[in-house]
Amino acid sequence: MFIAEILKQYLPLCWYENQPLELTRSVNFLKKNLLLYFVIEYFMQANMTDDPFESFTEVLVQIILALIFIALLLRLNKTLYAFVQVTTAIVISANAISIFVVPVLIWLTVDEGILSYYCLGILFIWELTVIGYIFRKSLALNTAASLVLSFLYFIITYLGAFALGQV
Repeated sequence: MFIAEILKQYLPLCWYENQPLELTRSVNFLKKNLLLYFVIEYFMQANMTDDPFESFTEVLVQIILALIFIALLLRLNKTLYAFVQVTTAIVISANAISIFVVPVLIWLTVDEGILSYYCLGILFIWELTVIGYIFRKSLALNTAASLVLSFLYFIITYLGAFALGQV
């Protein structure tokens, strides 16, 4: 299957459509999107810090923590067979939303106006709810539990990588 066809399957997740477990399973597509995710996150991280090595390690730890979190969650739910689909769904959604986050971060560094913070907050909530949707559909949870897991995912991956980077 072509990359564009697989992408068309995964992008509707950003609009709370499609079932992640029914999407095409492609390890190659996951690897390419993990690389894109790394580049985008590195760009955002390097924009916030002055040390490129610190940014590199923090993004690498963030990706490792995310993969471990997803694997552990699926293992506990006895759905580890869906690791590629669920991970691809989360990474694709994060990449798609990051397309909007990057210009807002640039705007934020130039202007620092309150409107840019509101936009960043809305984008954060959007990503949080999309990941919650993916967890809800993948793990057969209710909305509240999936949002809690989504929030826990953010705490472990982003704050966990930041905390480990400070050590």
